[in-house]
Amino acid sequence: MTAVIGDLAWQDVLARARELQSRGGAQVPADASGPADLAVTGPKEILEVTRQAAPGRGAVVMSSGGTTGKPKLTYVPYHQACGRLLEQWRPLTQDSVMLNLFNPGRLWASHYYMQTLAEQVGCTVVPSGPFAPEDVGGWLPMFREIGVDTLAGTPTALADFAEGVLLAGEPLPVRGIIWMAEPWTDAKHSSVVKAFPDAGFWANYGSVETYIIGTNTPACDLQTLHLMPDQMLELEEAGALLTRIGDGWTMPAVRYRLGDRLAAAECRCGRPDALRVLGRADDAVSLRSALFSVGEVLARARTLPGVDEAQLVLTRATDELRAATALTLEFTGGAEPEDVRQHLTAEFYHLAAVHTRYPGSITARRVGRLSRVERTNKVPPAVWRDA
Repeated sequence: MTAVIGDLAWQDVLARARELQSRGGAQVPADASGPADLAVTGPKEILEVTRQAAPGRGAVVMSSGGTTGKPKLTYVPYHQACGRLLEQWRPLTQDSVMLNLFNPGRLWASHYYMQTLAEQVGCTVVPSGPFAPEDVGGWLPMFREIGVDTLAGTPTALADFAEGVLLAGEPLPVRGIIWMAEPWTDAKHSSVVKAFPDAGFWANYGSVETYIIGTNTPACDLQTLHLMPDQMLELEEAGALLTRIGDGWTMPAVRYRLGDRLAAAECRCGRPDALRVLGRADDAVSLRSALFSVGEVLARARTLPGVDEAQLVLTRATDELRAATALTLEFTGGAEPEDVRQHLTAEFYHLAAVHTRYPGSITARRVGRLSRVERTNKVPPAVWRDA
């Protein structure tokens, strides 16, 4: 039996499915008697339903994906569901001054979402985008002058900014950190805590298509989230299925396939419907016929002292999707590359077998900085390169 987070009445789900069918969504079987009888939906249905809803109320066209495949477009209403979100999650007050470190442009949603959130709260926002560490010091006097007390960004952007504050040796009295879009690593989190020891961490989880699904506050475990009301998640290995009812969302959903594997959790705050993001549902890669999880390899690599951040660089095979002929683990930190390579092959017996049969196909390399996605300033778990 499929595990579920959240609880929705079947009649409400059925009514939502029929409504979406009339707006270009999936067909609803006449004899449907439970969620499992309804079709699993995806970006095609979301694009059609949100595009039909846009005329007359307006929308911002946003995109997820696009780094390695075709962008998935969504017509996002101007309110960006902030009214519904602020009923559950308020990281800002009218007195807040938020520095928005999310990348603007290129159809990525996070920067504009933060601008709208600040507008709905009625606080001050500084729409700067990210900073390189060496550039932060020159801006700090102005940030102190205008009273910046909240930062919003990806963990990568926040860690860069924190490193810049530490390099400058001048404190910035930040009391709130808003983060999303990628998980923390220990190294990034430690840098931010060191630079801003009095800051509480606020997170939310969702996607460009769905906007916010779950939230996290300073009372929560760092990477545990809580499902917002009027939603249900069916937990599947191929990616959780989201269903939501009611108004005020950016998009409606019935069994919409998310790209992440999720799991039920418990949280120190005691709130119900807690969940954790386990990783991407599509992170399996074949290396010369040996199948492995990108997330698991990176997690094991980071357990080795001297490995702060890590990323896989995969040489693409020409005959199969998500198949590689060589793997290089690039990392930051003081570890010796050969020690890292030996650690990986010791932790994964099938990688050891590949290394034995194809010498040189698994390597490690210490770098000063990992590759990033230019559009979002995120560090992707894996980077594909042609042979």
